[in-house]
Amino acid sequence: MILRAPANAIDPRMRTYWTVQALTATAVLGALVATATTIAAVLGAATAAWAVGLGGGLGFVIVGVSSLVAVRLAYRHFRYEVTEHGLYVARGRFWRRQQIVPHARLQTVDTTAGPLLRAFGLVAVQVSTASAAGGISIPGLRRPVADELVTELARRAELEEGT
Repeated sequence: MILRAPANAIDPRMRTYWTVQALTATAVLGALVATATTIAAVLGAATAAWAVGLGGGLGFVIVGVSSLVAVRLAYRHFRYEVTEHGLYVARGRFWRRQQIVPHARLQTVDTTAGPLLRAFGLVAVQVSTASAAGGISIPGLRRPVADELVTELARRAELEEGT
């Protein structure tokens, strides 16, 4: 068992990426609250409009602030490293999870990037394993870093397979 945190952090731009995602979701919530408030007001239900507006506004603020805090914690606690034992990943906002994927269990290693991730110049490395639990993903890597990680994992998996 490794008792220290993994050595590598994800790219700092991932904070901005997650912030954009969180603020987009919060904006959708705000639009829904505004729509519901407007509909209640137009239908002549002033008390309901006030209740929906105040409750929804409070929810909007709570969701927005907690999303920003969660983004900071997710970035701070997401780390990874390739060790002699395997791919070591530690993550978790409030509940921490440490996972080691042995090199011999690696099946495929892929890079993926959706439109928003590409806009930030980042990719994610997806590692699938010979396990019912599935694989692991490392988001927010620059392309050269991701390519180096994929190459290193493939090399180590090949060495393990050959022994």
